[in-house]
Amino acid sequence: MEMRLDSSAEALIAQVTQLHSTLNQVGAYVFTKDLQGRYTYGNQMVCELFACSLQELVGRSAADFFDLSASIQIQLSDQRVLQQGQRVEMEEVNVFSHSGEERVYWSVKQPLFDAAGAVVGMCGVSTDITERRRLETRLREQKRLLDTVLNSLDALVYMKDHQRRYLYANANAAQLFGQTQASIVGKSDAEMIPQTEADRFGIMDQRVLGSGEKSIGEETFVDVNGVDRHYWSIKVPIESDGHVDAYVGISTDITEVVQLKEKFRDLANTDALTGILSRRCLLERAEHELKRARRAGAQVAIIAFDIDKFKLVNDGYGHAVGDRAIISVVEACKQGLRGTDLFGRIGGDEFVVVAVDTDLAGAVAAAERMRLGVFNAVISVGSGQRVPISSSFGLALSDLDTSLDELLSRADAMLYEAKQRGRNQVCYPELLDGADSL
Repeated sequence: MEMRLDSSAEALIAQVTQLHSTLNQVGAYVFTKDLQGRYTYGNQMVCELFACSLQELVGRSAADFFDLSASIQIQLSDQRVLQQGQRVEMEEVNVFSHSGEERVYWSVKQPLFDAAGAVVGMCGVSTDITERRRLETRLREQKRLLDTVLNSLDALVYMKDHQRRYLYANANAAQLFGQTQASIVGKSDAEMIPQTEADRFGIMDQRVLGSGEKSIGEETFVDVNGVDRHYWSIKVPIESDGHVDAYVGISTDITEVVQLKEKFRDLANTDALTGILSRRCLLERAEHELKRARRAGAQVAIIAFDIDKFKLVNDGYGHAVGDRAIISVVEACKQGLRGTDLFGRIGGDEFVVVAVDTDLAGAVAAAERMRLGVFNAVISVGSGQRVPISSSFGLALSDLDTSLDELLSRADAMLYEAKQRGRNQVCYPELLDGADSL
């Protein structure tokens, strides 16, 4: 009988030893307390935490180790378990009395019952999550700083997945689509703007996702207010396991630059006083039309003209009236031209019309319409006094071998001939040939 008791005791001791060894290996703080909140057990991690042996731990309470005035959660959780018999899972912030160090724990505590179902104590398992919380705090702070930087940039910054859905957008990018930074996540362009606009805005997206290479270029987009916006975009792929599954994009608004560029182009292409083509633009487009006419087997007419005795107008009435005369001449001539004809100011009171896809009769008719329009133009000065005005016209028609310089030279020669013949008339080689034959 005595031998059997000894065997049972040894077995129990072995089991307790094994359990104690197991609890020392779980990587968490394991402990038990009685109804008064005094420790009745603590594994090796608990003993090391409190710098005491198990024998020294038993009978002591949390107040012996923690500053309870700054460790409110440990008291509240113990009370819920011991007094209300509830299982508790919560985060606890505990401050050590001897060092003032603050540690954060995730604790699971549950009541221990006797055979009658009465609470006799509690057991708990606590995991130190201090470093995790510090890391999370640092990450939140870094994210806040990064968001501050990205939202301060005068650019759109965004990230999309392989389905072109937004994973991130800074405040500027979200605002462009009428979204918040939170609401835009998970959406595609097509869910926020018309499909045609989304397709146009997504050309570079498809390129970078398809090729896996950085893409740089200009993009045009109509915003929620219907305004054309121009962006210079840089899009960089993000690879995972050898596959492109997302990309980061930065798009800078260059709308004002584009508008300024267009304004300068218009200024370069347009005569400031009259609004018709400038000399350079007219000659460039005339060269293009002449080449096109050659390919099509068509003809182009050059009509050169100026204002008769314009110097007398300037000298007699002043340059302001001269400018008004030039503007009136241009407006009168516009009425006699087709929408396809090119009309430009070569300099001073000299003008050139390029009549495309025409023949001699059509070109002469256009020149006559302009001549009559100028002659009938009304330019008043002072007390209703009218300034008489007229123009002389020279015309030259292209053939297969004629260069633009040759056409301009012929038209100038005919303009000179019109001056010699008394002004306010249209001259062209065929007219002179007919006169000579008489």
